[in-house]
Parts: sequence; structure tokens; C-alpha cells
Amino acid sequence: MQQLRRHILPPCLLLALSISLAHGQTPSEESEYQKALGLNKAAQFTEASSILKTLMTAHPEIERYKSDYIAVASNAKICVDVIAISNQRYIDRAPLYVQEAIFNCYITSQPFSQTDALAKLILKTHGKNEGIELDMVTLARDQKEFKSALFWSARFIQDFPNNISAWELRAGTLQDVGDRYAALQIYEDVNRLKPKNPNTQQQIIQVLLDMGISHLALDLIDNNGWNATKNQKLRAMHDAGAVDLRWSAADSAVAPNRFNSVDAGIKMLNDAMAYAKSINAPKDQLLAIQYDFVVAYTRRKQWDKALGLYDQLQSEGNTVPNYVQSAAATCYSAKHEYAKAEAILQKLYVQSPKDLDILEALYYSQVDQDKFPEAKVTLDNLTAQLKVRPKYLPKRNFDYTSAVIEAASFEAYQEKYEEANKKIAPLLSEIPSNADLLKTAGSIKGSEGMYQASADYYAIAAKQDPEDVEAKVGYANARMSQGDIATFVATVNDLKPGYSDLTAVKNASDRLDVFNEGYVTGNFVLGNGDYGSQKNNNRTSDLRVYSAPISENFRGFARYRDLNSGPAIPVTDQGVGGGIQYTGINQEAEVEVGSAGYARLEGTQTLNDNWSVGASYERNAFYLFPGSLYATYGGNVAGLDLKWKDGDTRTAAVGYRYWALPSNNRQQIFGTANQRLLTEYNYKLDVSGWIGNQQNTNSNVSYFSPINQTEYSGTLNLRILQWRDIATKKYDFWHRVFGSYGLVTQAAYSTLPMNNYGYGQDFNIGDRRTLSWGVGKTSFPFNGAKSSYITGYLNFESRF
Repeated sequence: MQQLRRHILPPCLLLALSISLAHGQTPSEESEYQKALGLNKAAQFTEASSILKTLMTAHPEIERYKSDYIAVASNAKICVDVIAISNQRYIDRAPLYVQEAIFNCYITSQPFSQTDALAKLILKTHGKNEGIELDMVTLARDQKEFKSALFWSARFIQDFPNNISAWELRAGTLQDVGDRYAALQIYEDVNRLKPKNPNTQQQIIQVLLDMGISHLALDLIDNNGWNATKNQKLRAMHDAGAVDLRWSAADSAVAPNRFNSVDAGIKMLNDAMAYAKSINAPKDQLLAIQYDFVVAYTRRKQWDKALGLYDQLQSEGNTVPNYVQSAAATCYSAKHEYAKAEAILQKLYVQSPKDLDILEALYYSQVDQDKFPEAKVTLDNLTAQLKVRPKYLPKRNFDYTSAVIEAASFEAYQEKYEEANKKIAPLLSEIPSNADLLKTAGSIKGSEGMYQASADYYAIAAKQDPEDVEAKVGYANARMSQGDIATFVATVNDLKPGYSDLTAVKNASDRLDVFNEGYVTGNFVLGNGDYGSQKNNNRTSDLRVYSAPISENFRGFARYRDLNSGPAIPVTDQGVGGGIQYTGINQEAEVEVGSAGYARLEGTQTLNDNWSVGASYERNAFYLFPGSLYATYGGNVAGLDLKWKDGDTRTAAVGYRYWALPSNNRQQIFGTANQRLLTEYNYKLDVSGWIGNQQNTNSNVSYFSPINQTEYSGTLNLRILQWRDIATKKYDFWHRVFGSYGLVTQAAYSTLPMNNYGYGQDFNIGDRRTLSWGVGKTSFPFNGAKSSYITGYLNFESRF
């Protein structure tokens, strides 16, 4: 900053005042006066002012004693006396050198407004004054009187257009008020006049840094040899690294250029840290660079590295800025440590409840932890603020439209797919080309099992942006669920090398790994009940081991099965076999041959998202029909069914079965429907209905075989979530309670009621194992007599 100029009383002026004796002045006083002039000339201002004050006091009628005292006292910085004896009337008629002396004292001791008024008075009376105008620009800038600074800097240039200092002060003033571009233009003009002036170069560097043009500033310092202070060079290096991090938001989404700006930023921050240490920069500058390293590692998705530095900074007792804490929360979320992320974000929210970035991060953290009531409040708050956000502000990645779309996703997170569809339908009509909306619609449809619709939405989104990784993966997942394994495998193998850090790609890669593994399934059923006057117990096992894929569409399997029943219905049988499983687009089939002439063929053809048809045939099979009173072997069975579904909430099916059994032929036709009544993320209630009719040609066999039987029943099924692993969402434990009631009509007997109730548990153990078991008691009329039986089951699937 330009220093204030001191106005020293010129000795020649005092000499001119001493040419003749003043009225009433003695020779000795004249001698003292001359002595004061000499002391003033020798810069002994205090001694000179003391003599002049004595003379002024002795001869108040002599004007020059007062005037000269004021001038010399001002030089001696005895401003209290100067101000005390200088009233406005005196100032108005004082000569210029006295007014300048008083002005010097005003600068250091009086309010700015009084100093400003005095300066304008002097210039009005005597015209332009280089020293006063320079001092007023400097004083106004020092006291942040920016309006006055603009006035005085403009006048200084107008009065002294050839004064380089005037232009530099004008540029500095413009920089003070934020008009850095105008300041830069002036400095560039000055630089052209004085191209090697170190001060001008430093000023230009400073303006560039203040304007955020740190890369250009650093280029001028490093490659053009411009003069800069050590702090300016360090700031240029540090700011350039920070700018690279901001630029990373616009990096290409296409590998291998995804992290160009982040990597450049990390390199620049490393250079800045090395330079800071070499110049012994203060701790706060070193910390500022380290804070940006946390952000840089977060952007680079080096979560552990970012958190390691964050923990170190905290352990050292540093007050970590909010933006660094927010970056740490992002790292914790990425590592599935959601509680730690929320703890940070809740604290930041308390400090800045209107910060949209914090609100967005807090919302997703609460969703990740299944805290849906709290998440809804946060989302509503975020949406309300985004709705009234001025449109002239920079566009955010997550804007009001995003929040409205997220409201549909929020329902899907809770598995309320029907509600999600209701919210997304009007959006699709309003903004049908929005890629985020299309991907959200695709995700919801995929979660409901509507894979064709899901693929269609993702395909449209991918056409809008062929490099949209989420759209590509979403489409591939939907096609995989339809049986298009080739598309899925090709997409994952194409994206995995460059995008393995993206959640969508990681999940798809995990799915491919699971597909490439073999697996084993087991189904075990136990039964116990009365048959006439006897007890009957039965047990059946079905164990299958599937190989890893032989090709994209085929895998082999081996199977063991057995049946034990007795003593009322004595059946014992077992068999081993093997076959091929086929999976194609909208097609699934298995072919099996086994011991004792056993053969099985079954398949399903999906017609569209709503309809599918299935058929099956078994030869030389043994059967344990529902309940403990049906068991036989050595027959053939064929079946056909037609299934319908409307998303995740409604299903229906009709089917036909025909058994060619020893001494008996049985046929059955049935229909069933299911409706979801209530859906919350932690419980689900379904109601289903069943109607079925079976006919047997021979009732005189060892197992229960009515000539004609029709059953009508309804079932309530409640599933309650006991526990879910928040970190991975791949481990959970559900309770299941069910109850049925119905009517049964058997030939030659009256219609009688039936009921069934039971309890079970379902476990998802990662994405490679499932286990479920249940036990239930059924009361059922057999030939007009009420009987009951207990049935238990255990099912599992495990990858290897």
C-alpha cells in the first residue's frame, strides 16, 4: 500500500517570513525565531516547535508565529496542539502550507469525514495538489472508505494523468471493490509503459490470483520470469491445484480420462507442499494444502487415504473446515460406514441448515441407513429450498427437478413400488427426455421384475448419452434378467477396467462373478399326521448341484432325491440323476435323466413383462403331495400353467396337472391370485386366494385320493424385518407368519372348513446364500372327517 506522504515545512518559506521584524518583536525574539528555523531545517522538529510555541504564546498577535508553529508541530507530530488551535474559521483563511500541515494531522487523528472535507476545501481553494490527492486515495483505501477511494483515485488520475502512482492507486482501488478486470487492464497498461517494473508485475500476479486465474499467474512466474513474492508463488501453486479439483467435475466420463483434472490437482498440491516447506511457510498455509489433499483423495475415490489424512489432522487438534468434513463424510459413505457419515453431516447441518450440499448428503446418508422417516423430512426440506432457489444462480447437479425425481426413488428405496410408479408417471409425461428420470424409471421397473420395461427406459437414456455408464449398466442388468447373458457379459467386461470404482459397475461385476460360480440348492420337507387310525410320517429331500457355466447359456447339474413315508402310507424311494440347464432370452429350461428310468423336462417362456407360460413333464417319478397323507411313486405327470403379474404387488396364475399313477389317474385345475395390502421397508402384508379342483379315477389306493374335491381358501402372509446389515444391504433376517382359512367340498360329503397357520424365517446371507424354513399346522377334512397334520420345510441355496 502506498505510504502517506508527510508535509515538511520548507525552510525557505520560514526564511522568507523572517526577512523583517514583526510588529512588537524584540531582537532576542528574532534570534530565537531564527534558531527555530535552523532547527527545523536540521529536522529537529520538536525543539523547533517548542521555541515557536513560546513565541506564539508571548505574541498571539503575531500571525506568523502561530502559522509556523502549526507547520513545524505537524512535522513533529504534535497533532493534539495543532488540532486544538486550528478552528474552522482559522483553517478557512490559513495559507496553503498551514492547511497542508493541519491536513497531515487530520490524517492521523481525525475521523475520515473531517479529513475528506479538509482535503476538498484545500483543493477548492488552491486547485489540484498531488500530495494531498495521493494521501486521500491511500487513506480511503486503508480505512475501507471505498466510495471515497473511487472518487479520489479518479480525481488523482484526472489531475495528474502522467503519474504512474496515480494509475497504480486507481488499479488498487478497483481491485479493492472487486472490479478486478478493470484493475488488471490498468496494470497491463502500466506494465507496457514500465515492462520490467517488479511492483507492477507483483500487482498483476495478485489480481490474477484474486480473480482465480491461478494457472496463468503460475505460468507468468515459472515460465516468464515475472517477479512475485514467495507467498504469491505458493498461493499460485496451491490455488492451481484447487482449481484442478474444481475442474474435475467437468472431466470426461469416459475412461481413461476420468481423473485427468484430479490427478493434475494432486500433482500440483504435492508441488505446493514441497515449496511451502522449502520457504518455511507458516502452519496455516501447510494446513490449507493438507485440507485440499483430503478433498483431492476423495475426488480420486481413494477413500482410505483421504480418511487417514483427515484423522491425522483431527488428532493434531486442528479445526478442520466444513468442506473437508463433508469430504470425509463422503468417504465414510463410500466405505458403507453410514453412521459415521451421518454424525459428521448432522453437525454440519446444525451449523449450516440451508447448505444444499449438506442437505443432499444428509438425505442419502439417512436413506443408506434405512432411516426413511428422517430422510423424508430432509428431502422435503431440500426440495422446498431448491424450488425457491433463484434461477440466475449457477445450476446444480442436484436441482429441483432432481429432487422431484428423487421423491419417486425414495418410495422405491422402501420397496413401495406402486407409490413410486404413481409419482413417476406424471414426470414421464412432463419431462420424458430427462436422462435421470429415465434411469430412475428403469430402476423401479427392474426392482419390480418388469425387465422389458426396465430395458426400454435404460435404452432410451443410453441413446441420449452413449457414454452414460449407469444407463449402460442398467440396460445390461435388465437384459441379463431376461436371459440375454451375452449382452451383460460384454457390457461388464467392457466397463470394468475403466469404471471399477463406480457402484453400478461394481455391483454388476459382482453379479457376473456370482453367475460364473456353481451353486447348490436343497429342499427338505417333513410331515406328520393321522391317516385313519394310524400315524404317518414322511420326509423328502431334493438336493441339486449346478456347475459353473459350460457356456453363456448352459450349465450342468447333478441331483439326489429321496422319499420316505410310513407306516400308514409306506413309500420308500430314492434316485440320482443329472442334466442340463438352459437360460436364453425370455426362456428357461431343464432336462434331466436319472436312475430307474426317471426323466424330467420343464421350461418357461416369458411372453412379456406381464405374462409367462410354463410346461413340465416327469416320468417314473415319486411324489410327496402337500400334506402328510399323499405319497406315491412310479407314475408320470404333465403340467401346464399360465402366470400373470403386475409389478411386485399383484400376481395371478392358472394351471393344470395330470398324473398317470399306478391304479389311478389324477387331474387338477387351479387358480390363484395374490395382492400386496401393505408395504413398508420393514414389513409386508399380502393376501392370496386359491381355488382348485382335483379328480381321481380310483379312491381305493394307499394315499388319500378323493373322486372329486374342490377347495376355496384365502391366506394372509405377514413378513417382518428383524435385522438388515446397513453396510451392504446383502444380509437380512425376516420373520414370516401366515394363516389360511377355506372350505373344502368332497364328493359324497358335505362342505367343511379347513385352516392352516404357521411361522417361518427367511435369511439372505450375502449375495451368495439364502436360507428359509417354516413349520405349519393344517386342519383338513378327509372323507368328511376332520384331521390335521404338521408340515415343516427347509430350503437353501449357496454359491461356490
